[in-house]
Amino acid sequence: MEAAARIFLYLILYSVVGWVYESTLCSITQRRLVNRGFLNGPLCPIYGFGAMAVILLLPGGQDESLVKLFLSSSVLCCILEYFTSYLLEKLFHARWWDYSKRHFNLNGRVCLEGAVVFGAMAVLLVRYLHPFVAAQVAKLPRAWLYGLDAGIFVILMVDLTLTVRHLLGLKGRLAEIQKLLQAQKEAGQRRLEALGEGLRDSLAAREESVRAHAERLSALLDSRRFQDRRLMRAFPGLKFRDSEAWEQLKERLRRKKQP
Repeated sequence: MEAAARIFLYLILYSVVGWVYESTLCSITQRRLVNRGFLNGPLCPIYGFGAMAVILLLPGGQDESLVKLFLSSSVLCCILEYFTSYLLEKLFHARWWDYSKRHFNLNGRVCLEGAVVFGAMAVLLVRYLHPFVAAQVAKLPRAWLYGLDAGIFVILMVDLTLTVRHLLGLKGRLAEIQKLLQAQKEAGQRRLEALGEGLRDSLAAREESVRAHAERLSALLDSRRFQDRRLMRAFPGLKFRDSEAWEQLKERLRRKKQP
């Protein structure tokens, strides 16, 4: 029980470290503060799971050569990143990152550059960071450890629930926006046909249909702007299956930000 509690705390700590790294890198690139994370809180869980995979699945890392540790960690973390990308795409119909334009990539999900970074970070983790962190966590009284884990777990579950609800809602909104965009095009075409044929009654009906579609589309684009904007900033390369709808939403968010 105590060992599991320590592992959970390690997972959270390294998720925070990953969030600091990703947010700093993204903030420098975009020249503004960015909460770079799947969740709302300061966590990048993939880094936490990657760190724990290296620590638990490569227990002899401290005694291995740097080259062997680097290579085995790179492969392990790339496998995790690949299947995380695949799972997120299937769940939310979206590509969260895409390395297609980088050299030596595999289906745009992992690339050589990322593997090198993961390997280097794993070496630093195993040789320097984790021994220090493990020593400090071992000093925590058992009651404090369990209480800290329980509090973090509750907050994490609330954050995860809110995040998943928003993403599933966004997926549904984008699907509806995509249908409305197509309906607008068709209604506009029928309006032109009615105008050309001089059919007044039909023209009035077409115009009413276009207005109704426009109002519904505007309502969908303007809902949940804060969450959508955070997602857009955190993942600039995010691509949804309903790509036209996502581009429309991003453009609306950019315009709404302007004075």
